[in-house]
Amino acid sequence: MSFIDQYQKVFILGLGGSGMSSIAKFLSQKGHEVSGYDQRQSYITNLLSNDGIESFHDLKSIRYEKSTLFIVSSAVNLKNTFLVDHLNENNVLTRPQFLKKISQEFEIIGVTGTHGKTSTTALLSHILHFNKIDVSYIFGGVTTFNGIGGHYGTYNKLLILETDEAFNTFEELNISSLLVTNIDNDHLDHYGSFANLVKAFQTVIKNVTKNKVLNYEDEELKDIKCKDTIFYGTSETSDYKINYPDEFEYKNKLYKIKTKLIGKHFVSNIVGAIAIAETLGIEINDSLLAIEHFNGVKRRTEFIGEFNNIKIYDDYGHHSTEIKATISALKEKYNGRLFTIFQPHRFTRTRDNFETLKKSLEISDITYVTDIFPAGEDPIPGIHSSKFESNKIKYIKSPRMLLQLIKNEVTPGDIVLTIGAGDITLLGPQILRYIKNE
Repeated sequence: MSFIDQYQKVFILGLGGSGMSSIAKFLSQKGHEVSGYDQRQSYITNLLSNDGIESFHDLKSIRYEKSTLFIVSSAVNLKNTFLVDHLNENNVLTRPQFLKKISQEFEIIGVTGTHGKTSTTALLSHILHFNKIDVSYIFGGVTTFNGIGGHYGTYNKLLILETDEAFNTFEELNISSLLVTNIDNDHLDHYGSFANLVKAFQTVIKNVTKNKVLNYEDEELKDIKCKDTIFYGTSETSDYKINYPDEFEYKNKLYKIKTKLIGKHFVSNIVGAIAIAETLGIEINDSLLAIEHFNGVKRRTEFIGEFNNIKIYDDYGHHSTEIKATISALKEKYNGRLFTIFQPHRFTRTRDNFETLKKSLEISDITYVTDIFPAGEDPIPGIHSSKFESNKIKYIKSPRMLLQLIKNEVTPGDIVLTIGAGDITLLGPQILRYIKNE
């Protein structure tokens, strides 16, 4: 019997988080009785409820039981919960500890990288399922093909796993094959320096037992030397050579990519997914057909709607590289003015990336910046959204003011983008309703 199968009941703290909700759905489909706690009801907890997973919004009635497996999000401080006296029990696991256990029982096909890992994991899962291979998968996003990104499959104990570098979650996983999209300047509050972050990625890559699919356009990845390495990128030395905007070459044959996703960064991720799918036995043309039918992951340059030829998009991007890629992609696709509404995420991230964030935002025609979404952090003196102000960036204290402001400013052909990892996602639909006078 596997470790997980010792427990019929599973209780998850931080149930509404993207990484935890996918685990909840995976375990529920595996046959466990799953419930959990989150601070408030949300879109995610409502989706989980549809799958028979109950959510609690206070912990007063919850008690520790040896017969229940407790899995705790990294965002939850265990010392402030009913589990404080049970931290060393075998049935109380953090998310990294749980994923380590899972990686000992499944063959892990990992997807990692500072940017793009969620949508690329979802795409790889879609490619396999589209080709009738019922693999398990866990990734922190929501798709149109199966809702929350958790699924327990029937195929060969194969698990497609979004392999997260935050908190060094990926360090002790047993990974069979791994796709790495990039390494960028993030999570330095945990790693202390970019050099330490790179070392963590290098260690994980070198411990992979089978194929390593690496982005040759990334300066930190192109120099990694180990066996069973497959490179993709624009370089002539890449195994899969990308010719932007929508082609790649492999073994002297040219392939055309048809996709609903917007931007060069998505094309790069698509080729990486095709490369690792090919190692799993999926022919390239079969992957390309699946990609044509992939609508993407919610909050990854997600089209919200349009009125009077004014288009509204929403995106999860919160790092300067992600923001630059999304803004640039929309600028390339459309001729109208781009209005960007950005909500900075975390005081530490804003402090550490301030100059590059500002440069990325100034690619947009007009940018409005709201207050920083703290994500549990305490304010840092001198770190404030008003510091972003320039000729092209305006600070707006209240998001409610943006409804009338945007309605007065936009004209047919313009694009509005809401971007950030906090609750800014709620604003796009409100703007759409407001400009429709609903």
